Amino acid sequence: MFNIDRTILAAAKLQIIELSYSIGESVYERGAPAQFVYAVDTGALCRLRQTHEDRRSTLQFLFPGDGFGCEIGRHHRDTAKALTHTKLIAASSKALVTAAKSSARLSNLLFSAAANAAEIAEERADMLRDRTATEQIAQFLLEMELRLSVRGQIDLPMRRHQIADYFGLTVETVSRTFSALQRKKIIQFRDAQRQLVIRDKQRLQQLALDASDFDFWSILKRPKAD
Repeated sequence: MFNIDRTILAAAKLQIIELSYSIGESVYERGAPAQFVYAVDTGALCRLRQTHEDRRSTLQFLFPGDGFGCEIGRHHRDTAKALTHTKLIAASSKALVTAAKSSARLSNLLFSAAANAAEIAEERADMLRDRTATEQIAQFLLEMELRLSVRGQIDLPMRRHQIADYFGLTVETVSRTFSALQRKKIIQFRDAQRQLVIRDKQRLQQLALDASDFDFWSILKRPKAD
């Protein structure tokens, strides 16, 4: 799967439809016919898949400007669900393929989108294989700041169990890592779970590269007065 964004849809000159989804509503389910390609207008979604061990795996979080739903085969290989009230634009995947056959520019855009998706998948595989939980969460927060920050505040649309599913961690590990980052005054939550600000971006960037000196277990055990 690769992203079909607004630029590609505009280049294809396709008929566009607008769609709205409530929190938790599925755009499509795994195995459904892949009839449309989508781009996020407002809101947030996640792509997820059920593993052979009957565990959920969050494949991707999607935000305004992101495209999704384009498959090589005839059916969707994952499920897309709204994390917030979400608006999408959609177009026929068949019409997109037909348009690409007669437009070199559109073909190049599709090739670039596929190459970019492959690069992102490779980087995520490296992150999951080589990085600690602290490094993963630090990188995740930096990405969320880039995508979601408004006047310095980040409103996370996903729950902690969904972040855990994304990285293959336990919810407890995600929560402990967030708590440790807050105790070290690297981040500060404005509520219990979702709203936060990054207080020490330089330190967070350092942790995203190397968290070997960051022992969140000892940090959590320190008295609050420290």
